Amino acid sequence: MDGSWFSAMENGIAAAPVAAVLAVIACAAVLYTFLALFSLKRFAPPVAAAPAETLGVTILKPLYGAETGLYEHLLSFCRQNYAGPVQIIFGVHHHDDAAAAAARRLVALARAGKIEGAPAKLSVELAIDATVHGTNGKVSNLINLSRRIEHPFVVLADSDISVEPDYLDRLAAAIERPNVGLVTCLYRGKPLAGFWSRLGAMGVDYGFLPNVLTGMALNMAEPCVGATIALRRDTLEAIGGFERVKDQLADDYMLGEAVRELGLEIAVADFVVGHAHFERSLGEVWRRDLRWGRTIRSLDPIGHIGSAVTFPVAWALLAVLISGFSPTTVALAGAAVLARMILQFAIDQRFPGHDHALWLGPVRDLFSFAVFIASFLPGQVHWRGQDYELRDDGVMAEVEEAEVETA
Repeated sequence: MDGSWFSAMENGIAAAPVAAVLAVIACAAVLYTFLALFSLKRFAPPVAAAPAETLGVTILKPLYGAETGLYEHLLSFCRQNYAGPVQIIFGVHHHDDAAAAAARRLVALARAGKIEGAPAKLSVELAIDATVHGTNGKVSNLINLSRRIEHPFVVLADSDISVEPDYLDRLAAAIERPNVGLVTCLYRGKPLAGFWSRLGAMGVDYGFLPNVLTGMALNMAEPCVGATIALRRDTLEAIGGFERVKDQLADDYMLGEAVRELGLEIAVADFVVGHAHFERSLGEVWRRDLRWGRTIRSLDPIGHIGSAVTFPVAWALLAVLISGFSPTTVALAGAAVLARMILQFAIDQRFPGHDHALWLGPVRDLFSFAVFIASFLPGQVHWRGQDYELRDDGVMAEVEEAEVETA
């Protein structure tokens, strides 16, 4: 490449229009950040709630591997103030699954009546069933567990979720609202393994959480996330059970769609739960975030493209570089960083938990922007130690299977 292009850039001939476009996008992104701040303040504050009717509850906990903090997370579901009967079913595919040890420990404690803070009517069991029903191993586990459901109110939550003692009370109260078919919970990151897990948690706290709240405020998002899915047993049966989503990577999202098809609403609880992060390397954070990004892109490509407006710091810094550090773009970059820090502080105040250094916020934003760009590139998703091909409808196939189908 000759030097003419670089000369043009230096003279501002080619750079000016590009920098102007980037600056406009950055301005829109800064405005979006303040809209997210408004949406955060608008989100209903938590209120004390108790169900009028204490239905029996079955909690399904599909497990895979001995994650950091697994025992404590499972224990939090056993320590509930709920007055009705509670059945908790832990499930693994194999006897030698490392997660089974934590489950067996809790089963023994429950049978001995030694779980402090447990409901008066608590039963805990471990189900081991290697039957595979589809590509999604977690859903196969849920299908196996669903055969043991005893109660009319069903709650499922991922293994890396931790909850407060009033969790079941709040869910049961929410499911009693008119025309509500399913209740879900948003979540905050809970770093458990040092700096990289902190970086992973920040993506949830300052990316996922404010973006979902903004989408809800604009009536553009109807979340249903695996942090919690609570519904009546007859609703689960009406949508065809978990078999309906046995090949879906975003099984939680598709369950929500199925409930809406019945004409029922998805209610978002007024509290958040904890979502554990135990990434120990930059690569682990990258793979996890990229899986989420590519999953969202496959389910909602237009919305995913629109999420470009959620990266003010990245767009502003690009404008600074392309413009040759013009005073206007430098000031815009400062405004972008300040706006994101204000939002970060507001989230930490609204949802107390694991606060993060303000200076790390812009760093996390740049990392998220890189993941966003990469999500549009061809590639696979990595989940539970296996690589998958992801179709546009969210259905996943193991790489070997996908290669055979395309051969």
